[in-house]
Parts: sequence; C-alpha cells; structure tokens
Amino acid sequence: MIDKDFYEKGYCVIDDFLDGDNSNNILKKFSDNKNWSRIEQVRNHYEKGGPFESRSKYMPDNDEIYYYNSWRASEKESSSIIDSFLQDYFLKNIESYFSTKVSCYTTYIIKYNEDDFSRVHTDDASRGDVDRVDIGLLYYVSEDWKWDWGGLLMLATDEKAESMDVVFPKHNRLVLLNTQLKHPHFVSPIAKYAKNSRFTLASFIGCENPIKK
Repeated sequence: MIDKDFYEKGYCVIDDFLDGDNSNNILKKFSDNKNWSRIEQVRNHYEKGGPFESRSKYMPDNDEIYYYNSWRASEKESSSIIDSFLQDYFLKNIESYFSTKVSCYTTYIIKYNEDDFSRVHTDDASRGDVDRVDIGLLYYVSEDWKWDWGGLLMLATDEKAESMDVVFPKHNRLVLLNTQLKHPHFVSPIAKYAKNSRFTLASFIGCENPIKK
C-alpha cells in the first residue's frame, strides 16, 4: 500500500522490505563483486532552458556544473540472476501497489565510496529503454551505516522548496520516487572515514499506464 507521500511529496519509504536472508544475500553479492566501473559525469544540467528548472534560491545557479561520481557493476546488472531477483521481489510488488503493469525498466547496481556523490538534479523523463519513467526505485543494502558517513539522499518536495527531506541509506530500505513530479534531489558525499561502501540497487520503471493518485 503506497501512502500519500508518494503523490504529494514525490517519494515514499518502505523499511524491512525483504526478509533478512534475501537482504543479506544481495548485500553479500554486491560486496563480493570485484568488477566495478568508475562513473564520473560532468554536465551542464543547470543551464537556462536545460533539464533542471528551479525557482528556489537554494538550488544551483545557471552557470554551475553538475557532477556525479560513483561505481557501477555493469556486468552484474545484466545478469539473469539479478534480473529475476528484481522481477520476483520488486516489480511484482510495484504492479500490486499501483494496479498497473510494468512495461519496461532499466537496472543499475551502484557503489559509493569515499568522496562519491551526486549534485542536485531531476531524473530524466526517459532512461535507457524506458521512454517514460514513472517510478524510480532505490533499494539500499549498506552494512551498519552511520549518520555521519554521508551518502544521504536529500529531496526537495517541490521546485520552490526552502528545505529538503533526508532519507538515510538504511539496510533493507526501499525508496520509491514519483519521477513524473521531477522533484530535485541529491546524494551527499561519502566521508573519508566511512568504513563500508554504500550499495544501491536502482531501477527506472515505465508502467503500462501513467501513475495516478
């Protein structure tokens, strides 16, 4: 059951989403993986007329640059094991929650280490094979994460917001984003003293019908 936050704030949080064995198993798969590709993006995301439009004075100016640093497990993303896991444990629930079929999706396995972060942005209307992204899915598996290690997901509830909500990357926490609302969000930098990596299973999901309240 999706609460009103998904439609009004643009996101909702579901804790203890999987049973302990499944959540710990996926954490082990990610932490044992040795093949990670470095991702460093530099884009003019904030320029006038670009994809990011905000009327808040606390958002980046038009002449600033968007940066994103992380690691991706690209080979594992396309594996049948991960795809079956995503379908069986996540996408079927999405269809049940929203009473619509998932028509297409794309999957990312992301690792944040020291100094990795994402500047504030809005998600693209399309991503990979998904022409219309309706739902952004973020599933956190982060062993024994601490508040001051960073990696906090910060979300503005509208484009004129003067404050942001914070979502802690708690182990076995699922976050669903209403991407059609295009609310600004970012991930704070990982501190140099963080003892573990911050892992996320992410998916951009297109549904057969647009999500409606």
